[in-house]
Amino acid sequence: MSLNTSVSKRNIIAQLEQIRVLPILVTDDVDQAIRCVTTLAENGLPAVEITLRTPNAMTVLREVVKACPTVTVGAGTILTQAQLEAVKATGAAFGISPGITPLLARVAADSGLPYFPGVGGASDLMLALEHGFNVVKLFPSDIVGSTKMAKALGGPFPDVKFCLTGGVTVEATPALLQQSNILCVGGSWMCPAALINAGDWAAIGVLAAAAAAAGKK
Repeated sequence: MSLNTSVSKRNIIAQLEQIRVLPILVTDDVDQAIRCVTTLAENGLPAVEITLRTPNAMTVLREVVKACPTVTVGAGTILTQAQLEAVKATGAAFGISPGITPLLARVAADSGLPYFPGVGGASDLMLALEHGFNVVKLFPSDIVGSTKMAKALGGPFPDVKFCLTGGVTVEATPALLQQSNILCVGGSWMCPAALINAGDWAAIGVLAAAAAAAGKK
């Protein structure tokens, strides 16, 4: 990993440590995505994960990166080496996966793209650490144990930080973030599809501001 990439990853981690809430955006429309990301940033959430779950996701990611240069725009749901390489080509700030494989971990470690693999337990976490990843996504958080799992893993892995995603709500956020090895939480509750499709940016702004406030409690 180059020095510049290392600094970039440290900066991203520092930003997540400050805002504590990472919006997860699922949309296949470029204009909607740009408007939504802008609204999130204006209301206290200046970093976002755009998932690769839709057919046009890579185009959406690339255009949001260009249109929102002051926002830390990353890509989620990276499942393959090809996707990882395509994400890096868009200029995205970081990548996230829901899980981890030996191949993807190795490719990600060599890519220079700031990357956060997903883990569901100790074996996944050991693989992540073998490749130098000590900030990971715990997913699906509500199924694998949330803070109980993070606390249990904190015993043998005291230097690891977790981003909890899966089943996180704005109401639960302050309590989740009280645990010392939880870096941040992620979710899509502040940018639901119904409001995006309706173009209700005012409502999304209210949800984003509430999420940002929950991250500071």
